[in-house]
Amino acid sequence: MATFDYAKSEATAQRLIAKFGQAGAIRRVTGSNDPGTPWDPSDDTETTTDYDCTLVVLEYGKMEVDGTLILATDRKVLVSTAGMTVEPLVSDKLVIGSDVYEIVTVKPLNPGGTVLLWEVQARA
Repeated sequence: MATFDYAKSEATAQRLIAKFGQAGAIRRVTGSNDPGTPWDPSDDTETTTDYDCTLVVLEYGKMEVDGTLILATDRKVLVSTAGMTVEPLVSDKLVIGSDVYEIVTVKPLNPGGTVLLWEVQARA
């Protein structure tokens, strides 16, 4: 019995998101949030890095919005794996145009262990 080729599905997802999506970025802040040590107060540096990505912004359906876990203003964002060097995390932010969103949840679509795309719940 032949196995399913998930690489072709990943390529299809990348192609469709590239065609119908837009440019965005995963914004990651790394470094220390503490005020530094008494002998070296300069070690409280943070670095912000934007990782370019291609994404599609969708609205949640009325049946999905419960007012607690998913708000009416939340967006469902499909993020392509094409060219990505990082995996989105809930500690990251999502930059779409001039708007910056908090990432509430990240769910990889990964049948057979191959990540086809990431579904991100973004909140303004």
